[in-house]
Formats: sequence, C-alpha cells, structure tokens
Amino acid sequence: MSYQVLARKWRPQTFGSLIGQESVIKTLQNAIVQDRVAHAFLFSGVRGVGKTSAARILAMALNCQKGVSENPCGKCDSCLEIASSGSVDVLEIDAASNTGIDNIREIRESVRYRPARDAFKIFIIDEVHMLSRGAFNALLKTLEEPPAHVKFILATTELHKIPETITSRCQSFEFKRISFSVISQRLHEICDEEGVSISKYSLEAIASSAQGSMRDALSALDRVLAFGGSSIKDQEVISLLGIIDDSVVISLVQQVIERERKALLRVLNNLADSGIEAQNLVRKILQHIRNLTVCKIVGWDEGLLQLPDNLRKSLLEQSDVLSHLELIRFYDLLVRTEEEMRLHHNPHLHLEMALMSLVELSGLSDLEEAISGLRETIPNESYPSQESQEKVKRQTEVEERPLGKNTQKKSPVAEPIDSDKEVVPLLMALLQKENILLHVSLSNTREMTYEVDTLKIVYTSTASFHYRMLGSEEQNELAKFCKKIRGIETKVEVILKDKEEVSTAQKDPIEDPAVQQFLKVFPGKYVVENDKKE
Repeated sequence: MSYQVLARKWRPQTFGSLIGQESVIKTLQNAIVQDRVAHAFLFSGVRGVGKTSAARILAMALNCQKGVSENPCGKCDSCLEIASSGSVDVLEIDAASNTGIDNIREIRESVRYRPARDAFKIFIIDEVHMLSRGAFNALLKTLEEPPAHVKFILATTELHKIPETITSRCQSFEFKRISFSVISQRLHEICDEEGVSISKYSLEAIASSAQGSMRDALSALDRVLAFGGSSIKDQEVISLLGIIDDSVVISLVQQVIERERKALLRVLNNLADSGIEAQNLVRKILQHIRNLTVCKIVGWDEGLLQLPDNLRKSLLEQSDVLSHLELIRFYDLLVRTEEEMRLHHNPHLHLEMALMSLVELSGLSDLEEAISGLRETIPNESYPSQESQEKVKRQTEVEERPLGKNTQKKSPVAEPIDSDKEVVPLLMALLQKENILLHVSLSNTREMTYEVDTLKIVYTSTASFHYRMLGSEEQNELAKFCKKIRGIETKVEVILKDKEEVSTAQKDPIEDPAVQQFLKVFPGKYVVENDKKE
C-alpha cells in the first residue's frame, strides 16, 4: 500500500479550504459569479502558499460538470481528474523542464483545438519564470488574445523575473506568506484528524520553522511522524528538525546585553555539543534581532512577528533596553559573520568571537554622546563657550530682524567682548555664517591665537593653498570681524612654517589632555605617524 504524504493528502480541494489567501479567493469567486473571469492569470508568491492549488481549484470551478460555480462539487469526473492532474483539458506544464521556444509552439498549436469534453482548455504553467526569452516572446500573442475556450494560469515564485510584456497581459494575484497562527491551527486540525498526539509547543516550533509555507510545515510534520509515530515528544521535534528554541536565543541576547561573557561561552559550547549548527544559530539570532527591531518600532504585532504570545514579555523587555543604533550594529555584524562562516574552518569558533564582539558593541557609547562628553570635559578654545554661543545667537537675531519703516539695520555685533580668549571661537562661529570660504581656510590652520590686538594665524607647508588664499583683502576682512567682536583695531599676522619646524616644537601627543580624555572613552593604543623621510 503506497503512502501519500500529508502535503498531497491535505491539499486544498475547494476555495474554502485554501487558508491564508482570503483576498485572492474572494476576488476569484466574485469574478466567477459575475462572469468576469479573465483569459490569463498570474499567481506569484513564495513556495508552498497555495498557488498551484488555487490554479487547480479555479480550473475545477470553470470545468465542473455541474456548471461553472465558485464552489465546484469535487465529485464529478472533471473535478476528480483535475485534482489528480489527469484531465485532458487541463494541462499542467512545468516550465523548469519545458523552457524552450519549441515547447511554447506546441502550446500555440494546441490552443486552436477545442476542449475534448469540458468547457475550457486550461493551461497551468508552473514556475513560469524559468522560460527562456524566446519562449516568452512566442507566448505573447497567444497570451494576449487566446481563443474564447482557452484560459492561462501562470504561477511563479520569482515575479521580478517575469517580463513586463507578460505581466501586463495577465490578471496578477500575489499570494502572501501564511501567518504563524494560521499554520499552527491548521497543523493542530490535521494532527487531530490523523490521530497524532503532539504538544502545542511542538506544533508552534514546526510552524515557526516553515516561515510562512504551509507545504514546508506539512513536510516537516511528515518527518516528525515518520520518526516518532503517533505520539510525538518535544525533544524529538527539536532534535529531528534542528530547531533552536526561542528561549535559548532570548537567553543568548540577554547575556550579551548584561555582558555575561562566561555564561555566554558556556551556552554556546553546550549548543555545539548538542549538534546545533552554527549557521542555523546565527540565522536564528538574526531573526531575533529583526523581531526586536519590529518591537522597538511598532510594538508587539503578531502579523509582523509570527511568534507565540508567550514570548511577548521577553521581546518587549529586550527591545526597550536596546537602542535602534545597537540593533543595527548587531544586525550588521551578524550578517557579516554569517557570510564569513561559510569559508571558516571552525564556524562555532567564529560565532563565539562574533558574540563576544556583540558584548563590546552593547556597551559602546554613541559617537555624538562621546563627542558631547569631550566638549564638556576638555577645555578647548576650538569650541565656543556657552556664553559665546549665546552672543552669536543674539547677533544672528539682530541681523535677521526685519526692517520696518522707522528702523535701521543694526550692527551684527550686539556688544564687544572683553576677553581675548573668546575671540577665536566666536570668530569661527561668525565666519561659518557670514563667510564660509574664510571659515574653511581658517579650519585648516595649524594654530590660531588672539593676543592683545593681534590675530596670529599659522599654517604648515601642507596647507600652503589656504595660506595663499589669505591675501590683503581677506586679512582686512578678518580684521573687521575681530574689531566687531573685540571692539578694538586688530592686526592680522599670517605665518607659513615647515612641517618639520612645527613638529619639533610639539610635545608628545599622549600628554595632550584631549587625547587622554578620548582614550578614556575609546580605549586603545595610539600611533603617531612620522612624516620625516629617512
């Protein structure tokens, strides 16, 4: 006695039994009832979501011997033959093995003849994207204007490979992935009918591994039944399908967040000893990071997550702890790790080091926060003080204030300052608004100071271009800006020095307070480049 696999035994035979594609089914049924059935259909979507089953049911609905109906009887000779792929008037063609132009020419010859018995001659072309360009071209005219007794139903898993000249001639339907809850419920119903004892956890694990494909879920269930018989244990499902429990992945990510390196290494070692493949584990962690991102953005959404409700609390808690930037960092690192593991001689070792890197990434400060911290802790004349920033703001408000009938444009400087120390940062702030070319030029100086009544600007030979830009007119411009800021006549002195001359006067960079503070925030060794030629 031959065994029929579950995917064939439980293949949908009516529109009502085709789960997860309600919008497609409703449209097709309404088209049949209103006698608005198109001459060509294009069904697209991932594998195992019901494209071929829908094509057969549509063919049964059109060719049922009891008449065209949105609910075919499923019992007449025509319906039974279509369901078993044995109808002479409904031809199922595998485009993967019939890719050439000659195969399409045979179809073109065949459409001229009326059906042998049924109302329509129907061609179901599966994986139609596999046809060659010449075959597509040969199909165009027949697909656009077939005889009244001919219907075409094309199915594909890769819609982007179908030429637009084909898609424009068809009525297109996109079959979506079947939701986790729908697959789980359907598996439960099938197990009840088959007399199989299996836990809810195992059914959810199988449904989760199917990734939206009902056929994949039934194939996985077939394997489990072949291994465990009519009474299935959870551990058997996990071992047989290589399923990684969600709680394990949640625990791993939690240890990364809490920086528990020892516990993380132990868990990874136990997973390796239990036969879990590193590639499967990293893909599962990637999926978990994606789920955390969804929770971070939209909260718990079963349609987007396709996870059991008992994981809600753990995912929401972890998504609250991790920032958007950390989730992006985690995902980028794990994607690179998955690519590299294919060539690594020890994938588990590579994964261990990647997760250790995640531990460090989880505690890494954002660059903007680090720079902000440096500005607050390091006394640096390059950064305007809060008082200077307020003065710039007041000056800007004075400049941009609209002029009325009895008002005159006031000076861009509200009031001069009384400190030489504030001149340079305030000058840079004003130049950024009023003269960007001068601002860029001064940004490339080696040193710029203001003492008494002199603005001293020092360039090295590597910035000689900017040195030459500061001619007499530019220096006069700078002097006017300094007078507005300081309130006194100012001289501008521009100096060009050789790099060697500047470097000999420099101290060791490690003694610079800014460098020391930066190394506290970003630990590591420092390297001083020696520009002198041997």
